[in-house]
Amino acid sequence: MTTFSGPEVLIENLSSEQLYNKLSDLNNLKEIMPSSIQDFKVDTNKCSFKMKGMPELNLSLSEKTPFSKISLSASESPVSFSLDCHITENGEKCQARLEVNAELNMMMKMMVEKPITNFLNVLSEKMRTL
Repeated sequence: MTTFSGPEVLIENLSSEQLYNKLSDLNNLKEIMPSSIQDFKVDTNKCSFKMKGMPELNLSLSEKTPFSKISLSASESPVSFSLDCHITENGEKCQARLEVNAELNMMMKMMVEKPITNFLNVLSEKMRTL
């Protein structure tokens, strides 16, 4: 399993409970997605979108630990991966860190490391302003 981590960000406007509730509603993910995302669709526990040069990604809510973790897992994907948000209480505020965990061989890791890291950086930066 290969793990790519985004930066830990301080979210000054939301408590851990508020951030957890906001991100648990997949409709709100569009707020933190990069502007290059296309065809963003949401169902109750699933979302899908396209990124330039990549096939459509389908994610499903796979784990929710109240106020501390939300995991989305890939479905219908040739590569098994998850996008996890780890939330930590920080008084009236909270901190969050995003991770992608994927089953990748060394060649694939080298190919996707930069795009995934950039993706996590954009999501983290946008999450900071929620």
